[in-house]
Amino acid sequence: MTFPRAPLTRRGYSEEAVHDTLRRCAATLTALTQENDRLRTDMQRHRDWIRANNIGDGSAPTGVPTVDAVLQQARAQQSAEQTVSAAREQARNMVRAARAQAEAILQQRWEQATQAADGDQEETERLISYLRQIAQSLTVTADQYSTKRPQMPSPPANTATSHGI
Repeated sequence: MTFPRAPLTRRGYSEEAVHDTLRRCAATLTALTQENDRLRTDMQRHRDWIRANNIGDGSAPTGVPTVDAVLQQARAQQSAEQTVSAAREQARNMVRAARAQAEAILQQRWEQATQAADGDQEETERLISYLRQIAQSLTVTADQYSTKRPQMPSPPANTATSHGI
């Protein structure tokens, strides 16, 4: 914050501007304290309701997941998504490497075919055709894999709202 300087006859800052700022700070602090008290009261009311309904203490199956269970499921979901993402990236890299290797083999065979223009030409063309089929098969498999998204089980609906929380 910046404050205007006091008139020339006085030293320091304008007293009125400083007092206005202090009043605004006090009002904000009061409002925040009241909101904090209200939130604490609400939290205690929710805790009391949870205790009264035996939710999450493990004494009786209620069908309502505990907070720890929900958090654990969320962490598992996140971990699963990271694993799937890493697997997809690895598959993409493997397909890229396979394509590059197939192209290198094709290029090598092509060069060999042009050098040996005798009876090996037919065998070379057959191998080139075979390698192209493999590359095409890898491409189709990679495309199918990238379009398939495994359905992760969604977390259970928040049933706490149906109990009046």
